[in-house]
Amino acid sequence: MKHETLKINEEEKQWSSWSKADDIAHNRKRIMDAGQVNKMYFDIYEIPPGKANWPLHFHTCNEEIFYILEGHGEVITESEVLKVKPGDVLRFPAGEKGVHQLKNTSDSETLKYLDIGTTNLPDVVFMPADKKVELFGGKSGQDKMWSYSEL
Repeated sequence: MKHETLKINEEEKQWSSWSKADDIAHNRKRIMDAGQVNKMYFDIYEIPPGKANWPLHFHTCNEEIFYILEGHGEVITESEVLKVKPGDVLRFPAGEKGVHQLKNTSDSETLKYLDIGTTNLPDVVFMPADKKVELFGGKSGQDKMWSYSEL
C-alpha cells in the first residue's frame, strides 16, 4: 500500500447495523480500515437507547479509543463502571485490563461516538460474560476466522 494523504467524507459511507439478543445493538460507519491506513481503523457508532455496543470483551492484540460525541451512558471496565458524556475520551489497552462494554443509559437519546483503534492481526477477542473466544484476521481485521464458545 502506498502511504499518502487520504481524504474521505463521512457522508459517502453507509451505515451497517448489528444486534445480538435484546440488549446489544449498534449502527456503524466504517470510515477507514486497515486496508486504507495500514495500522488503524476509524468508525462512527450509534447505540440506540437502552442498548450496549458489543458484548463485554477485550482484545489480545489491539487497543481502542472512544470519543463520545452525543448522548450519555456508562462503560463497564475491568474494575469499575464509568459514566460517559459528550467530550469524554476512553482508552482500552490490549489484554484483560482493557475489557469493556459501552451502554446507552438513555430511554430516548442515541449515544454516538468515534471508535479509533489498531489493527494488529490476528486478534483474539475474549468475551468473558458470554464464555466465547473469537479469532479475527483478513485484510480488514473484521473477518472472523474462528469462534469458540464455552470457555
